[in-house]
This record gives sequence, C-alpha cells and structure tokens, in this order.
Amino acid sequence: MEVLSNLLKLINEPIVQFFLWVAVIFIIASVFLDRRISFWVSSVGATYFWVKNQDPAVALKAWVVVLSVFIGVLMVKYIFNLNLLLLLKGRKRCPMCYEEIHRRARVCPYCHHRFDRVD
Repeated sequence: MEVLSNLLKLINEPIVQFFLWVAVIFIIASVFLDRRISFWVSSVGATYFWVKNQDPAVALKAWVVVLSVFIGVLMVKYIFNLNLLLLLKGRKRCPMCYEEIHRRARVCPYCHHRFDRVD
C-alpha cells in the first residue's frame, strides 16, 4: 500500500505529468508518423499545450532535464570516445563500413574488416 501511495505522489508531480504527456503523445504520433518526427511532434506539442494550460516553469524545468541528459551523453561520447547507446546494446561500429556489430567481434561480417584487438 505504501508503494502505491508513493507512486501516486510521484504521478502528481507536475514535471512527471509533463513527461507522461510527452510519452502519450509520442505513442499516438508513432502510429501515424516516423519515429524521429513523432519525437518532435510529441515534444513540441506537449510543451505547447502545457505552457498554454499549465505552469510554463514546469515545461522549462523539463527541457532543462532533457538538455542536461543530452549534454551528459554527448560529453561521455566525445571526452571518453564511448557511444553509450551502443555500449548498452553490446554493440560497436565498424570503422570501415560503419555498421553495428557485436562488441567482441574480431571481423566485421559486412565488410570483413579485421580488428586489431577486441574491446
């Protein structure tokens, strides 16, 4: 019961409600549009409707959170030369053909590039 009350408190937070609206609009837009376009439609649409009907500061805080995560991922990518999304999937990019391959592969199955060492 305590878990349910904590979940209800979390759902009643305005910033969580904003992200839930973005997710719902994204799911609906994904039925009709490409994934990338759906992301922008849901982001801009949720921001527009939220600012029009709710507190604009919440939308601003949400975008600060999104941009902070984005900047963090970019910093990891360019400072440490790691692609977090590929790392989480257990994949890497072939430097010759740029295809995604298994992280421990010694030879690219697409272009047959041989790796010097396995990461």
